[in-house]
Amino acid sequence: MAYHTIFAHLDASARAFHRLELGRQLAHTHGCRLVGLFASFSPETTWLYLTKEAARYLEEDRARRDALRDAVRQRFEHEMSDQSIEWEWRNVEGDPVTAVLREAREASLLIVGQFDANDPHGFIAPKFVESLVLESGRPVLVVPSAGEFPHVGQRALVAWDGGREAARALHDALPLLAGSAVELFCASTATQALRTDAAPVSHAARLLERQGATVSIHHSPAGADMIIGERMLSHAADFDADLIVMGAYGHGRFRELALGGVTRTLLASMTVPVLMSH
Repeated sequence: MAYHTIFAHLDASARAFHRLELGRQLAHTHGCRLVGLFASFSPETTWLYLTKEAARYLEEDRARRDALRDAVRQRFEHEMSDQSIEWEWRNVEGDPVTAVLREAREASLLIVGQFDANDPHGFIAPKFVESLVLESGRPVLVVPSAGEFPHVGQRALVAWDGGREAARALHDALPLLAGSAVELFCASTATQALRTDAAPVSHAARLLERQGATVSIHHSPAGADMIIGERMLSHAADFDADLIVMGAYGHGRFRELALGGVTRTLLASMTVPVLMSH
């Protein structure tokens, strides 16, 4: 099992090419195609026409954003020019959430960055990452806004509560987990603990072992969402994990999203890359 096309989101932020490097490594490992997908903040123009000299402002802003895009493309093409894998540059126009969702549904895996409020180029759109996780229908690998991650999946913590989201995330992550050391982190929130259709952790362990993974199991008491998220992060550090895999809980459309507490905690406080599926 392998990925066939990996999309790495690029922008003018300081961490964009960390994501690209991780995507390049994974594309080499899986012998697949890598797409650098550029999407940046695009201002809402309707209200600008109420201000003086709106046309001049829009022209100057567009020129500035085009220059940033062209600089990123030049660096991307330079860094990919000597690679043995198939690669492609794409950029999108208009609302970045809508445009990236449209493109990303072609991907086997989408790599994006954790929002960094300290980077002025890090803001793309309200709830950009959350929208991709919940609406793309594709596994999303979220890379933290700090730290170096030369590889992912050699030691992975996989969250397991036996539900649909957990099963989807596990299957989506299998290409990364073959032959890896995997700790299954079993915990449920108070409401999830009541479900009767939860698949036992032995099913997940058996699937991973068939992929050549070495599997261990950690049981954590049920608790509130935030507590479960904090325990997961703490245990990932204890396990020396380089990847967390989890199902993303939430609902809503685009900017009107309601994330589950564990998902929200991981997106805010991650210390290693997190693969999320919904």
